[in-house]
Amino acid sequence: MRADSSPAAPPPFEKALDVELAGVEPVPADRRHGRPWSLFTLWFGANVQFATLSVGALSTSVFGLDLLPAALAVTLGTLLSSALVGLFSTRGPLTGALQLIQSRGPFGRLGNLPSAAFTVVNGVGWCVVDTLLGVFILRDLTGMGLAPALLLMAAGQLLIAVIGYRLIHYMERGLAVLLVIVFAVVSVYGFKEAGAEAPGEPAAGPTAAFLLVVAVSAARVIGWSAYASDYSRYLPATARPGRVFLAAGGGSAVAGVWIGVLGAALGTAGAVADPSSTVSRLLPDMLGTVVLLSLLLSTLASTVIDLYSGAMAALVAGFTIPRWVSVLVVGGLGTALSWYAAHGDFARHLQDFLLMTGYWLAPWAAVIVTACWWRERGRPAMSKLYDPGHRFGWGLPAVLLAVTVEIPFMNQSLYTGPIATAHPAVGSLGLLVGFAVAALSYAALTAWKPTPATVPAGAAAVAAE
Repeated sequence: MRADSSPAAPPPFEKALDVELAGVEPVPADRRHGRPWSLFTLWFGANVQFATLSVGALSTSVFGLDLLPAALAVTLGTLLSSALVGLFSTRGPLTGALQLIQSRGPFGRLGNLPSAAFTVVNGVGWCVVDTLLGVFILRDLTGMGLAPALLLMAAGQLLIAVIGYRLIHYMERGLAVLLVIVFAVVSVYGFKEAGAEAPGEPAAGPTAAFLLVVAVSAARVIGWSAYASDYSRYLPATARPGRVFLAAGGGSAVAGVWIGVLGAALGTAGAVADPSSTVSRLLPDMLGTVVLLSLLLSTLASTVIDLYSGAMAALVAGFTIPRWVSVLVVGGLGTALSWYAAHGDFARHLQDFLLMTGYWLAPWAAVIVTACWWRERGRPAMSKLYDPGHRFGWGLPAVLLAVTVEIPFMNQSLYTGPIATAHPAVGSLGLLVGFAVAALSYAALTAWKPTPATVPAGAAAVAAE
């Protein structure tokens, strides 16, 4: 059986510690369960973590914004992209399908392959970021070397991601309460010690720095949008879209703004070459140990989402291996790359990674929004998602055009475009330009086509079988 075909019969229900058996097939109605509230705790737990803190710290310690404009920029970027997480999550109960399966509609089965490949890269990249943050914590707590710290992080991440969906939800739900307490403590000490001014001046001026922080903050969260329906597809088809949107988008936004602004406050104290020491030096010894252990758990909780969905993306691309094997491959690649990245400049690597992923994800998200809420009026056209004859759609040309237009705006250490070089403030608008170009071009390319046939909510999984 191919990895992307619908099974003759749904796999049995798994317990929390059973390895998930489902692949990329739609979730049948008789396996739907849960409430939208579970999405709030999942996305809250996924964003109340060390990577969010580190991205926020870049705004003041690296980009040179003062605390107030940094907080505004972090908030704006987080809210914009959290809205996409909430919006895309509403499609999960309607279709029972993975996010990347849904993108076959506007992209086609073969045209969707670059998006699937990029989602694998996104999952691997975030695995690298979070693994390094975990290594920083383990070094700070135990003094262990790079190799044992990497192996320990890899073992914990892979175990949870291999087991799958149910354990991930249980873990995020349990950690949500613990991490609220932990970050509340860090907030008390962090905001108390924070300064109103950045430790340095913005290299290209305050306007350019503000827009760059908006772009980086948005890029951090927009990576979740490629996975959004992966974690809402088990909800009943009767789940109200408004509640799903508020739960998923709200969990991401509340946590992202809080921890991102806290990171900006901590960043006023200096550089973030070793983020764990930035936190631990603020706290008494015993309290600092407890907080760092909790942050280690939060890092694991974030990584397993990237590994799970990165592995699912590999299956969508056509690999006919079991889901748990795909997790091991994606996680193993991320661990190997972590060894290389550990010997470089963490802050620079993080900035480059966020912007590079955003240059693809922003146009991709624009096509999904235009296809699903303009072409389909919010009602899924399931026939295209599992139709072998639907090979190409207009989504890929729209994204490629948008990425081409973004090139002059690109602004990171690997490549700086001519517009970004001449006008740094304008260069930071590249993600917004890409989003707009992709949306408008896809709308224009499909304007002549009739509105596709849709299926009512609740019938999506049946229609795909």
